[in-house]
Amino acid sequence: MHETNVEHSLDSSHTCTVTFRLDSRTLKKLKNYANFERHTLNAVVNQLLSHAINWDIVSAKAGWVPVEGSILTAILDNLDEKTINDIAEMAGNTIAKDMSFSMTGSFGVHEWMTILRLRAKSAGFGFSQIEDKNFVIFIIKHGMGMKCSLHWKTFYDYGFRQLECPVTFEITENTVVYKIPKKYLVDAEIIFMK
Repeated sequence: MHETNVEHSLDSSHTCTVTFRLDSRTLKKLKNYANFERHTLNAVVNQLLSHAINWDIVSAKAGWVPVEGSILTAILDNLDEKTINDIAEMAGNTIAKDMSFSMTGSFGVHEWMTILRLRAKSAGFGFSQIEDKNFVIFIIKHGMGMKCSLHWKTFYDYGFRQLECPVTFEITENTVVYKIPKKYLVDAEIIFMK
């Protein structure tokens, strides 16, 4: 066992120093991962703990079930577009709100965007944002085909509709892009800089 000091962020302006005892193999893996990602060990531990607290622990309780990407793609590829839209619409109208309450305690644009970001990160998808004067554009690169893009676009859209947040979508074979007026994302820096 190795002892290491870890600073963790309570919010954007407060940190605490905490000492943990770690298994030597776990510490070695953390150091290797930090080197690979070109981050400090402290930054990596903060990111991993934040993801565990904000996603791993609560997502299963909220109904998320990990499914291998190729299986999900095969299922969706065997459905027609109307069925995909109907399922995604139902999920956006009911599951989105339930999931948000289960995972964050409330349902708002901030919470919904946090869930979408964490979900993309958990699945290993590329997730990025581009800001201009009036809008923020979010890009999810999933690599799973057009029917997956259609499903997620519809699911996300119906979640945003419940929040009365206007969103413009574009989809490609492997990417979902959505554009939101900045005034609906007052907390965008807080959400996306974590």
